[in-house]
Amino acid sequence: MRILAFRPDGLVIPYIHASMVRAFRTLGIEVLELPFPQHEENLQGLKSFTSQGPAAVFTLDLPVHLALKNILKNIQESIQIPWIIWFVDDPAGYGFPECCDAARTMVFCWDREITNQISLRDSWKGIPPIHLPLASDPELFYPQESGRPLLFPGGVFVGSTAHPNPMLDKAIQNSPGFFNDISNLWEVWRGDLGRFPQRLAWNYLEKRAGQGAKTLCRDPLARLWVHAVVYALGIRKRRELVSGIIGEGGGIFGDRGWHNITGDLYRGEVAYGDDLRRLYNEAGFVLDIRQPQARTGLTQRIFDASACGRPVLSEFSPEIGSLFDSEKEVLAFHTLEEAQEAKEIMIRDPRKVMEIGSRAREKVLALHTYRHRAGQIIKTLQRFFPGPLA
Repeated sequence: MRILAFRPDGLVIPYIHASMVRAFRTLGIEVLELPFPQHEENLQGLKSFTSQGPAAVFTLDLPVHLALKNILKNIQESIQIPWIIWFVDDPAGYGFPECCDAARTMVFCWDREITNQISLRDSWKGIPPIHLPLASDPELFYPQESGRPLLFPGGVFVGSTAHPNPMLDKAIQNSPGFFNDISNLWEVWRGDLGRFPQRLAWNYLEKRAGQGAKTLCRDPLARLWVHAVVYALGIRKRRELVSGIIGEGGGIFGDRGWHNITGDLYRGEVAYGDDLRRLYNEAGFVLDIRQPQARTGLTQRIFDASACGRPVLSEFSPEIGSLFDSEKEVLAFHTLEEAQEAKEIMIRDPRKVMEIGSRAREKVLALHTYRHRAGQIIKTLQRFFPGPLA
């Protein structure tokens, strides 16, 4: 079998792409790689390339400029072969599902709750979307013993203070009393981080507006306000939890905004790949706090740190229990106080830490590598599009 894989741009996603290409090839799949076509004018060359007989196209996420202008749908209709799209971000940001030709698209999504939401949309008439969690590449992430004490026995966090969203930033600026609302909602949410902020925001708006959810959901300004609230709450959650959990003996890596929040605990940026693997192996544990666009999806940190044999301390998600043992392989917390208690136990009992990390690594190698994900994709492709693969 032969597939065409479009190379993505970004900081982390090209690594995932490269891992998936290697995984497909280990399964006996021939992979042809191209940059994503930038304009409709590139279609002729693409048609010539696809005449070589690829059974399907594979891409991670989508180029926003193509998706939002319906160019993607035109490309799909032009080359007329199945498209596999694995969303490792929120599909809504790419104009999905309207941007795709439903008859030729097979969708995978990293986040189970987002996958369920897509399934319920009347606007999607294609194959039901499939939940496909992230994974790790054991060729890139693995244990490394330095023979010296850990550089960060107090744990590390790696990630940005926020992923800027100009549209939502503008909506926040134009919403009087917005940050007072955020403070009120944060006081509710921080008592149990297992609750969805989307539901908290809608409940809050219903009480404030004195209207029911069905009425408010039809109001585009109400929907925009809820999106802005979830975005702002996610930023506050990450900043408060990271600064409240990582302390003496720990390190925080990411954009320089962390320096203003955590002072000398900020240690600069770290590149994905070899540098990140070395950092994880120097950490007593790795802290995982999700970004606002996540609902329940497990982040790359959980899989990569576990592949290194390092324990992960993560905010609770129902997906942890379905992919890992939430007590023996990944430690989950519902509140800041639970996280601080778990951190102290790990620091006092390094043997327990090593056992947790070792079990998590075994689980990743057994079930959560990109080779596993590539195999799931190919089986699903053969199920729904048997003709081109015969």
